[in-house]
Amino acid sequence: MTDHHGAGWLTSKPIAHRGMPDDAAGRPENSLAAFRHTTSLGVPFEFDVQLTADGQPVVLHDIDTRRATGAGGPVAELTLADVRALRLSGTDERIPTMDEVLEVVDGTVPVVVDVRRWKVGGSAELETAVADRLRGYGPDAVVQSFDPLAVRRLRSRLPDRAVGQASGSLRSAGAVARLLGQMMVTNALTRPDFVTFELALLPNPYATFWRTAARPLIAYTAYSDDDEARARTVADGFFFNGYLPKVYRD
Repeated sequence: MTDHHGAGWLTSKPIAHRGMPDDAAGRPENSLAAFRHTTSLGVPFEFDVQLTADGQPVVLHDIDTRRATGAGGPVAELTLADVRALRLSGTDERIPTMDEVLEVVDGTVPVVVDVRRWKVGGSAELETAVADRLRGYGPDAVVQSFDPLAVRRLRSRLPDRAVGQASGSLRSAGAVARLLGQMMVTNALTRPDFVTFELALLPNPYATFWRTAARPLIAYTAYSDDDEARARTVADGFFFNGYLPKVYRD
């Protein structure tokens, strides 16, 4: 693989998906506890970012806070204060802000920032907020999104960083949008530096088409040694969750 924008670690190191969560140990997914643990082991990780109603980038995967916290509602309808009042998975952990996560990491391990957009079009406020926080941050931070418009915006705002296009089953999309998203036809215009694709659907003809020596394919998510073995045969790198890859056990 060509080390585009200094992101060769995407293929050389397995990447922890949403940190290394362990509810029994008090480390919910996308929590500062999970990220501190991951960082202490020297493991790169991915985390999700979206905006609150008052324009603050917070770290949560779902469009709604209820699965993670048991309360609240759509993130886009809550203020930062509303979000900060919630607790993750019955712990004392709060939903972090992007600023808090970057402060915890402080460049010690590489990170993938997944930019979570839930509506087509609209304001570029989220991409701008993410770019503002990464501008001047250490080099080992890349961005990705399932939304090709976000990929395009991130490319223009972060020209010196690797930007990835994510795809997969796209269950929440309509039939036409799902097909176009899986085909990743917009890659011809946005020219992502890497592609991430759902491991369960690999090998996939569209993912194979866009995979090149300069554009690696990163699979998500491996949950076991068996998954890892398959990921290594169908992709250039992978995200993991729920177990520790052999390279880190050794």
